[in-house]
Amino acid sequence: MIARKLLAPEPQPTCPTFRFADHTLFTGAIDQPYACPPHIPGAGILTMISGTGRFSLNDETITLDNTQYLLINRGSRLSIRLPRPETQPLFLFFRAATVDEALTKYHTDLCLLERSHPMNKDLQDRLDWLVRFGNSSSSFGALKADAMIRDILLDLIRQALAAAATAKRLAVSRQATRIELYKRLSHAREWIHANYAAPLPLESIAEKAQLNRQHFLRMFRDCFGITPHQYVIDVRLAAACKLLTETTEPVTAICRMTGFESPPSFSSLFRSRFGASPKAYRQNPGV
Repeated sequence: MIARKLLAPEPQPTCPTFRFADHTLFTGAIDQPYACPPHIPGAGILTMISGTGRFSLNDETITLDNTQYLLINRGSRLSIRLPRPETQPLFLFFRAATVDEALTKYHTDLCLLERSHPMNKDLQDRLDWLVRFGNSSSSFGALKADAMIRDILLDLIRQALAAAATAKRLAVSRQATRIELYKRLSHAREWIHANYAAPLPLESIAEKAQLNRQHFLRMFRDCFGITPHQYVIDVRLAAACKLLTETTEPVTAICRMTGFESPPSFSSLFRSRFGASPKAYRQNPGV
């Protein structure tokens, strides 16, 4: 792995700009606003350690902070704008040959994942380690960094295979339309996870997918095998279980914190799902 500060782009960068013979990590605070015009990079992950960055991916504008990451597929068109000094980006571009070999081996691509995602702890921990490792001359460390980056890529490939299997459930003939619908539905699903404690009327969730209410309801059910309402309930119950086992918050408070309308309805749903009341579950999570 090569670690370096963000390169100043050429006035008219040759294509591709960010494509290298080795895994390459760009990080470090910038001392002035930065802009890189549209170009074709290799496959990679973009996020921010601090501040926000604005990106255009295949003409879609995306704003990122440290709670999100953007996955870029090979061959896509990217532009970068970091408007404020002291902003610190983190860009990891995979070795082109490794990406080509892996995607060919598994007969897949990353196009269904090519969007912004909520940052997860496992990926955050791996990226943090790579930043700390930097350009260490340790041969053991270099091997570990290479293995870690390959594991990140393999995880993405597993997600891509799962996404492809899920997207096939959509009764859409054109592949490009299927990809776009899957991305919209996934964005709405992730928005549910981020906002489950708030009231979530179907119209609001459908709006995040940029679909009308009925079309969204049908597409979500076809894609994920569950209605949006059922999915919201599942997410809220999972959050309630976590709070019951990891905190001492009263059951009535957990009811409010997870978006349920009343303690009786919460207890009834919880009992029907887990066969025990919230209080009994807290005392014995294995019931």
